[in-house]
Amino acid sequence: MKNLLAPLFGKYRDLVLAIGFFLLIDAGVSALNIATSRLIEIDAERINTAGLLRTYSQQLTKALLTLDMDLRHGNLTQSSLAEISEARLGFDDARQSLETLLARRPSLALLEPEELRQGAQENLNQVLRTWEPIEREIGPLIVNADPNLDTVSGAVQKAVTRNNRLTRQASDLSDSLEEIARQKTATVRLIQTLSIALALLNFAFIIFKFIGRLATSDREASQAREETGRILGSVREGLFLLTRERKVGQQRSTSLDTLFGDPLPPGADFYPFLNQLTSPENAEAARDYIDLLFNQKMKQSLLEQLNPLVELELLSDRRQRKGPTHLSFEFNQVRENGDVVALLVTVFDVSQKIRLEHQLAGAEARADNEIALLLGVLDHNPHEVATFLHHARDTLQRINNDLQNIQPGRQSYPQLINSIARIVHGLKGEAGTLGCSSIGREAHSFENVLQPLRGRDNIGGDDLIPVAVALSRLQSETVKLAAVVGRIQQFAGERQENETRDPLADSLQRIEQYARQVANDLDKQIRFEAAVPRLSSLPAPLARMLREAVPQLIRNAVAHGIESPAERERLGKPATGLIRVELTSEADGTLTMTVHDDGRGLSAEHLRGVLASRGLHTPEALAAMSDAEIVATVFEPGFSSLDQAHPHAGRGDGLAVVKEALRTIGGRLRINSRPNSHTRFIMQIKPA
Repeated sequence: MKNLLAPLFGKYRDLVLAIGFFLLIDAGVSALNIATSRLIEIDAERINTAGLLRTYSQQLTKALLTLDMDLRHGNLTQSSLAEISEARLGFDDARQSLETLLARRPSLALLEPEELRQGAQENLNQVLRTWEPIEREIGPLIVNADPNLDTVSGAVQKAVTRNNRLTRQASDLSDSLEEIARQKTATVRLIQTLSIALALLNFAFIIFKFIGRLATSDREASQAREETGRILGSVREGLFLLTRERKVGQQRSTSLDTLFGDPLPPGADFYPFLNQLTSPENAEAARDYIDLLFNQKMKQSLLEQLNPLVELELLSDRRQRKGPTHLSFEFNQVRENGDVVALLVTVFDVSQKIRLEHQLAGAEARADNEIALLLGVLDHNPHEVATFLHHARDTLQRINNDLQNIQPGRQSYPQLINSIARIVHGLKGEAGTLGCSSIGREAHSFENVLQPLRGRDNIGGDDLIPVAVALSRLQSETVKLAAVVGRIQQFAGERQENETRDPLADSLQRIEQYARQVANDLDKQIRFEAAVPRLSSLPAPLARMLREAVPQLIRNAVAHGIESPAERERLGKPATGLIRVELTSEADGTLTMTVHDDGRGLSAEHLRGVLASRGLHTPEALAAMSDAEIVATVFEPGFSSLDQAHPHAGRGDGLAVVKEALRTIGGRLRINSRPNSHTRFIMQIKPA
């Protein structure tokens, strides 16, 4: 209500007051007319009643004379007596009525001055004083059914002698009452004349005041329209109003047609036009967002982050035209009395901004990649990284040769794919331990390309094209990193290795860093322990095992074995999981390396269920397999107990890489595991 009344006492205050004053005058005159009509009725009743006094006095005198004649001639007197009684009662009723009417005072004293009313009252009193002797004389006549002639003669004498005076006094009373009525009429006429004059003056005020104001407003509005037209014609942004009916308003900037490439006329439906600019999903999200903005309970500041039309990429057919490729829409609520009546839409061409951002992002990505490569290498022994890169280049080149020289066949393609997957997975693990994250990412992308091909029997030559492309990217990343390492080695010079250097400790430190990185990526907590002797040099088989097999086992322990902190606490275990690496040497030179974790262990029952659900073995074959044979399936290429792969697990190649590495160096592998307790991988290398 306050919001509705506020404008009445603001811009239009004078107009409201003038109209209110006019209505007040009109209501006052109407009320005065109603009151006057009632007063006229009362005055007419007074005058008529005063006339009745004169009539009844004459009727009484006539009846007395008739009664006297009846008595003198011996006629019946009942009719005359009845007429006398009627005249007396009529006079009394008229007297009482007139006294009551004169006793009423009007609500507005101006209409009936007190002196006029007192004069009329005095005239009435004179009439009553003249009437009282007559009334005393006729009183006995009324109560006596057979009056004598003397009594009647006395009453006749009294009535005849006072009748003229009574008639004259009654006429004076009527004249005074008529004067009161004339005075009232004159006063009312004066008031009405003044009211009409005030109303006309007020009307003239309204006309001259507000015609002038309207003329001024028209000039200001015309000037504002011209200025608005100049602004809308010169701004580079697109501006228009969107009504509650989701239609374009009448005012719009000229640049809209240039930005959109198509005209957006006033009154056009905005939603169909929006469907021509962007995808159906974006258009639907924009409609929902606009509906939220038209909700008066929603604050615009809370909805700005939800705007789906920020840096909107136009549909491809529009991008091919000469014009912007990306637009941003900004919406501002237009409120009146708390209600959202429209949206002010501002359209920006952000094509150049997007291009610059992409260029900047590309430059930053390249710089970050170079820095990451440099930092990753600086955290590790450049010689070890260079050795890995040399090995990786040779390995990738062999894969390239195999792709070029493969003979088409039903078995050759799947075998090659599985072999490549195993090799790439091994390279990813080695890259992770040496801080070569860019190679690890490319290797993971390579695995994503290989994964759909694994398990297929109908692989053709065309299916290997994406494999060759992924291989090329991985080779390029390897060459780029090799160049960085080469520069580092060049600056380092020919510095001799420190005599106290412990290559085994360096390798385990690198493996520990890798384990913590994997645990951090998977939101797990680990404690890494190592119990190894000090070695001045690493035997080649042990070095290869540390490079290829141990990182896979460490990653497998973190990804598959160690539970999340919440799960470990639920099982009554410490939140931090344990990973322990041990190396022992026997008298005959046999090296035994153990990788232990206190995680969930290997469950033959769980593995049997995974094998059955994926159809990797028939139910009959699974029923015939022992628990040891079931556990051994974890070494089969492509098998993983995870439903979905991530950068650290789920491909099914980690343990296959371990198995292949030990086979190559002539080692043996044993597993010791208990569900919800631990898993221990024991690797043995016999001396050459």
